[in-house]
Amino acid sequence: MHRLLVSYPKPADPARFLDYYETHHLPLARTLPGLLGCRYVRPQALGPGDGAAFVLFEADFASEASMAAALGSAIGALVAADVPNYSPAGAALMHYEVPES
Repeated sequence: MHRLLVSYPKPADPARFLDYYETHHLPLARTLPGLLGCRYVRPQALGPGDGAAFVLFEADFASEASMAAALGSAIGALVAADVPNYSPAGAALMHYEVPES
């Protein structure tokens, strides 16, 4: 399995971010072709400081190729174009192979 991880910085208006993210962006992201499952969390800092991420989103795909196809699809383009509507500072995207347990 291959996982996409998206990290969002703390926005100026957290309530507005979450409202848009939960009601508009997540439903759109859930339509990515080949998506096996997804989730988001609001991480809490461990130790001093407030942490670097406001929201982390994880999306699982069968393979790296499946993830790339999803991101390169028409839906993937819509998902990417939607980000400035709730996160003007953008997002950091990472991906990795999930090891077998």
